[in-house]
Amino acid sequence: MTLALGTLLLLTGCATRQASKPSIEFSVIPPAEEGGPDTVAPVAGRVTGARAGQRIVLFAKAGVWWVQPTRVEPFTAIQPDSMWTSSIHLGTEYAALLVESGYLPAQTLEVLPSEGGDVVAVKVVVGQKSEQARKTLNFSGYEWQVRNVSSERGGRTNSYSNANAWTDANGFLHLRIAQNAGEWSCAEVKLSRSLGYGTYRFVVRDVSQLEPAAVLSMFTWDEADAGQNHREMNIELAR
Repeated sequence: MTLALGTLLLLTGCATRQASKPSIEFSVIPPAEEGGPDTVAPVAGRVTGARAGQRIVLFAKAGVWWVQPTRVEPFTAIQPDSMWTSSIHLGTEYAALLVESGYLPAQTLEVLPSEGGDVVAVKVVVGQKSEQARKTLNFSGYEWQVRNVSSERGGRTNSYSNANAWTDANGFLHLRIAQNAGEWSCAEVKLSRSLGYGTYRFVVRDVSQLEPAAVLSMFTWDEADAGQNHREMNIELAR
């Protein structure tokens, strides 16, 4: 395995300054793809003019608008630097609402709410056109999706590349950490469907060439349920 400003203009005068209207920006826009419960992507942005207690509510459009990232976890906090980050299920369009603390989002909506009342600002963007088809691998009799977007799990941002995962002629799965132009990227594969409860057996052929800081992690993760840390159970191998 190989793991994985502008110009400042000053004016003086006696006019009264009007407060600018709060606004929302997207800095990371997920791809436009068919929605589903098992596929998520990172999403991020910033808010201008938010007040204490206000939060972000995200929606993804897949037929109707679905609240994100989950029904039981519908709010995204605004950080002290005005940035917000989350994960979101894929759709054709994405929306971010700046709302007051008393706003209660519906699980699905036919039409997004307009600004007014507890809805302070609304921003809608079209999903990014995907330039590369989603990569999958067949390994050990199952289909695996290969990660190609960054992740903030573990307390820091890690980059992933789908070039870092492959199977060889013997059917063995290879995962690597690689450096390209000074940037490191990891590898991650995920079963395309849940296998449910049972006994799971992993055979790892070679970890002798791992760097001391590299880790092979095998874990369960339920994107649709944030309770109990997304139902994570983790096995890690390292030197």
